[in-house]
Amino acid sequence: MVRHKEFDPDVALDRAMTMFWERGYEATSVQDLVEGMGIGRRSLYDTFGDKHALFMSSINRYGDIQSEKLNAVADTARTGRDAVRDLLSVVLRPEAHMKGCLLVNVATEMAARDSEAAQRVDRYMAISRQIMLDMVRRGQQDGSISAPQRPDVLASMLLNTWLGLRVAVRSGVDRKRLRKDIDEVMSILD
Repeated sequence: MVRHKEFDPDVALDRAMTMFWERGYEATSVQDLVEGMGIGRRSLYDTFGDKHALFMSSINRYGDIQSEKLNAVADTARTGRDAVRDLLSVVLRPEAHMKGCLLVNVATEMAARDSEAAQRVDRYMAISRQIMLDMVRRGQQDGSISAPQRPDVLASMLLNTWLGLRVAVRSGVDRKRLRKDIDEVMSILD
């Protein structure tokens, strides 16, 4: 008799993603995953493969979610400049302060020794950079960004700023400090 899955794979993957995000790859054991995902060990292996495969799926899930969020920020902003400010200000939200950015965490923990993880981080960073490039171009076209630098230069600066803010969040930097940093970056766009 074939047993049917008694869990939602998407919910289980979200739980695994959160565990890797909070603890990192090395500090998250298979037993931690089994308990945190609320599934049996066999179900984990049958559904997701080994721990590394689950980690790669978690990176993909996170990257897809973040890309959707970035696009939503861009789509709902009135101007390109507003989109940039809204994007950078995401780090000021209370939920941002618990884990930082999974992609940054993976880049610092795993990328140097795991080429598959590095490729996924690079892919999602490129997507993020493109979204930021589109925001800058939009701002230059609508007149809300008047900085003389090329859009690609500004987009690279914004990506690095955004990543740095995410690291600062993870390390517990005060929100007032982050708000001041965001204001300084925004002044560069004038």
